[in-house]
Parts: sequence; structure tokens; C-alpha cells
Amino acid sequence: MKYKFIQVNCIEGDNIDLRQAESILKYKPDIVLLEYPNNNKTPNTIYNSYKPNNKPLHLIKEQQKRLQRHIKTMPWVKSDIVMWENIEKLWKMNHQVLVYRTDAPNKLTNEWFEVWNHMYPCAKRNWLWWVQIYLREKYMAKNTKWILDNIKVKDKKELTVLVFLQSFHWRHVKFLLKDPSTEKIWNYYFGKFPQVNKNNISEKIKNLNMVFYKHWVKISDFVI
Repeated sequence: MKYKFIQVNCIEGDNIDLRQAESILKYKPDIVLLEYPNNNKTPNTIYNSYKPNNKPLHLIKEQQKRLQRHIKTMPWVKSDIVMWENIEKLWKMNHQVLVYRTDAPNKLTNEWFEVWNHMYPCAKRNWLWWVQIYLREKYMAKNTKWILDNIKVKDKKELTVLVFLQSFHWRHVKFLLKDPSTEKIWNYYFGKFPQVNKNNISEKIKNLNMVFYKHWVKISDFVI
């Protein structure tokens, strides 16, 4: 099976950003990869189990209501509400769209306090910030690989995949999907930080944040 990947950003700010929502109707994708937390063993969603004209649309409505409740604190979810409306439009046109959550589990994606404490003067210069980015992207790569290995669509030689991961996440996930060596992965994420190495990073993470440590032990390439 061949795949045509189209990555589209969405600004997580105070204003609505319709680029992802509009790309649904523009490209009519077969697959959508969401930067949504995935708490299950696989990234599959209940929507994928139904034919387009038989989707459980009441679940979409429930999800939109949940999103509505977060608009005051996370205004960008207005963009997601329109995205789901457009996915629903394709389903009603009998166009199958398979939707997958690809991000890490909620507890990891929501564990921002320790990261924000180490944000300044520049987030990208803080190794702990990169720990969470690395762990999330390990999950994203794992989930994306599962999707590509398990997708079964008849009568199509190429599938259009809309990637709704932020561009820097998608760039890193593509790197991980190439199955690089642990040495290359280390240099890619942590090579510029002299204060950590493969021998001490696990203990440092354990002392700083147990949520990060739990997932580090579970999914990282550097557990000793």
C-alpha cells in the first residue's frame, strides 16, 4: 500500500485556525492522524469500525460538547470542532475517513508543570523539555507504525493521509520511523546537552518527574 502524506499545522492560540478543517474537504483523506492523546494499546478509534453511512454520530456530538467546555481555557479547540464537522460531512457523502489518535497517553501529554518550570530562557535549550518531546514522539511513531501496518483498504493503490501533528513533531516522527540507531536517536534529541548522558539521564528524570520516568522506562531507547 502506498501513502500520500500531507501535513497541516494548526496554531494553538486565541484565534480559530481553519487550515486543518479546510484540508479535510480539500483533500478528502482516507486517514487522519490526530495529535490527540491515546490511552489505549492501539490508536484505533471506535469510528473506524463503522461504514461511513453508519457512523455513531452521537459520539461526535458528545466529543464536540466536551471540546466546547474547554474553549475558555483552550480557544484553539474551536478549530477542532469545525474539523470534526467536516469529517462528518465526508461520512455523510459516503466517503470513508479513518481517524486515529497518535499522541502519548493523557498523563504524559498533560504533565506540563515540570516542563514549564524549565522553559526559560529558551525551551529548546532545556533537556527536560526535550525528554517530554522525545517520549511523545516515540508514542507518535509507534502508533503511526501500527496504523500503517494494520490498515486494510480495498480497491485503492494509494491512500491520502492528513497528518495533523505539528510540523516539528512530524519531522521527528519521520526520523524515528526510519528505525535509526540508538546512537543517532541520542544525538538527535540530547546530544547538545552536556549535563546528561546515557548513564545518568534515567536517574535525573526519576528525581525530577515520576510521570516522565514511568514512560521513559516504558518506551525510551536508553533504559539501563
